[in-house]
Amino acid sequence: MIRNYRETDFPSLAALWNTAGTAQGYAPQSPDALAGLLTENPYFSREYAFVLEESGAVTGFACGCAGDDLPQGETRGYFTCLLLERESAESAAGLLAALENAFRRTGKTQAAASFFNPMRLPWIVPGTPGHQHNNCPGVAEDLPLHRYMADADYAVRAVECAMYLDLSQFEMPEWAAEKSGQLAKENYAVDWYRSGTHHGLAEMVHSMGNPMWDAEIPEAAEKINMLVALHGSEVVGFAGPVYREKTGRGYFAGIAVSALHEGHGLGGLLFCRLCQAEKEAGSEYMSLFTGSDNHAQRIYLRAGFQVRRRFAVMTKEL
Repeated sequence: MIRNYRETDFPSLAALWNTAGTAQGYAPQSPDALAGLLTENPYFSREYAFVLEESGAVTGFACGCAGDDLPQGETRGYFTCLLLERESAESAAGLLAALENAFRRTGKTQAAASFFNPMRLPWIVPGTPGHQHNNCPGVAEDLPLHRYMADADYAVRAVECAMYLDLSQFEMPEWAAEKSGQLAKENYAVDWYRSGTHHGLAEMVHSMGNPMWDAEIPEAAEKINMLVALHGSEVVGFAGPVYREKTGRGYFAGIAVSALHEGHGLGGLLFCRLCQAEKEAGSEYMSLFTGSDNHAQRIYLRAGFQVRRRFAVMTKEL
């Protein structure tokens, strides 16, 4: 039987997370931590949460979320996770159908597994001593779930590469000092952002067309160390913000250089300065996502990052 989640299901959900969930690569969680991630998340709704019950026991769970304040939120529902005690294409199809029908009932016309989902679920980077990334941008290609969703007519819209760097292995490259000197002759520099001295950050970020950056970067720059690329005193790029997360990860929201100032090598220098700053802040590692065809991947590889996992951004028209 597939039915909506009840509060009394939480102990079973916690057990399922730390067995089936960790088998998918999710980071293990205490009951309190799991509640914070899922059932106490502001976007969690039992309307979009379902369990598979067999002989009185919960053996599967799926949930999603929605909100008019989310990107494309008026028409899109977001897939969050699907856990099964025993892998089964039939069970997965049933849970996916229940979630899709819930989206339809609330007027949604598309289901999406995407990085715009506000329910952020940490997972363990393969080949590391438990190092975590703080979110999934879609469905990992190495999981049966990827096949289940493809069979349920979800289309792959993009592929995101999960990249990783052990910061103990990072050293500032020799070319960075020479590049800084070359840029200075063109009135370019990479420096810490200083409000009142540097201008144009919000406008530059907005030009990138990323609503998540719009919401985070300008505000974070006023409170947290942020590296920026400058042309004179005008901000023409950013990387960061810089701080060590509790997991030991060096936080990374993104990197960008204004299209009007590309071609000078600002991106590569910005990113290397960011890696060095995260290391000096006590971070043990960095992890990030980039599109499989994103030219920025060359910057990350040059800094020593490796691709450790691939995730598909998937959507289905309802």
